[in-house]
Amino acid sequence: MNETVDSVVPDAAPADARWLYAWGGANVAIGVSSLLVPLYVVQLGGDAVALGVLWFATSLAMGPSAAGVGPFVDRVGNHRAVALAGLVGIALALAVLPVLDTVSAVVVVDAVLWFAVAGITPVLTTLVLADAPESRWNARIARLNEYQGYGWTTGLVLGAVWTRLVGANLSAIATQRSLLWVCAAVTVVCTLSAVRSLPRSAERTAGTRTRLSRRALRSTFSPLLPGRVVSAVRSSDPRSLLRGINRPLAGYFVAVSTFFVGFSVFSAPLPDFLAKAGFGDDAVFALYVVSSLASAAFYAGAGALADRHNLRRLQSGALGLRAVVFPVVAAVGYGVHAATLTGLFAVAALFALVGLSWAVIAVTANALVARYATPANRGAALGLYTALSSVAGGVGGLLGGWLASTYDYVSTFAVAGVLVVAGAAVVLALDRVDPTNRL
Repeated sequence: MNETVDSVVPDAAPADARWLYAWGGANVAIGVSSLLVPLYVVQLGGDAVALGVLWFATSLAMGPSAAGVGPFVDRVGNHRAVALAGLVGIALALAVLPVLDTVSAVVVVDAVLWFAVAGITPVLTTLVLADAPESRWNARIARLNEYQGYGWTTGLVLGAVWTRLVGANLSAIATQRSLLWVCAAVTVVCTLSAVRSLPRSAERTAGTRTRLSRRALRSTFSPLLPGRVVSAVRSSDPRSLLRGINRPLAGYFVAVSTFFVGFSVFSAPLPDFLAKAGFGDDAVFALYVVSSLASAAFYAGAGALADRHNLRRLQSGALGLRAVVFPVVAAVGYGVHAATLTGLFAVAALFALVGLSWAVIAVTANALVARYATPANRGAALGLYTALSSVAGGVGGLLGGWLASTYDYVSTFAVAGVLVVAGAAVVLALDRVDPTNRL
């Protein structure tokens, strides 16, 4: 339930930015599918365990894709072909999903979908940087993330509207399948637009191309659900990930692994909980829109807070807020009438707090890793942070699915909260490990 949308920098796009509109449009379909596929699994008879497996399979598919695309593109140099192949893969996966009628088949095809998404994102970042001087790279990346983020949020809004209007005349599963067809059609149109608008080459020189690809992998943030992947892998050399880890950084990685497991214990089975609590698909989409917009709107505020306050304490406070909200979501969701506006607004307020807290955690996490690492090891440290958060998200998805199927959701979300508190405690304890207390 989180997006990473950076601030907009005027005139930051390439001279021909038409392909950015194509990618933004594709993110409409990706944003819809991020929530629609779990809801589809529930309609096909999947339970919380199935959602946990779905979450784990997605995490497993995305890591190698994001990590492997950089070296591959460096070798072949054809960014356009790789980007178009990724878009075609997304369109095909979305077109296949509505004809499937088993949970296992949906899990496999959804993993293919996110494999394509994870692979294409750093390639497009490389393209957006290709004709810019290094001084403009951050602005270009912010511009790309703007298109991604607003496309993603538009997709969630589309899901809410479609399930409300079309769902009035069709069954739930027929409505979902029709929306998947719409997503596939949107992606086909965006792919055709990209064929016309994507630049023929991102090359300037071989050395520049390699430098751009590695910078792209270090800097690309994807608007993906928490616990799947925080960002595209930022290092194309796996051996470099373990070099130069000091005690504070190692301690922080323990904290990251712990609270990301907690995040996914909550997030992976959440669509199943909302369905069982009586929220229709349109209401579920609306709740995720609230969380997404809350995160996006508060990124600037989170950055300002990070400039004024101790990063560890600020992050621990945001983690503590999430730890409290997680079990409250279950208690309130069960206690209110989901069909009423009062019930919807009550849970929406909690989702907004989840989104606000994510904005703080996302900003402070990257800042903490960057400051704990040495300058020579910073990119590798950020890569390891991404890898750990992804693996922890997959493990948390499986754990959350098992807990929800074995116990009730209040207990499951309480376990998620306890794990997040444990991670926050480790973050606070780093005040003692880092004697300079400079953060």
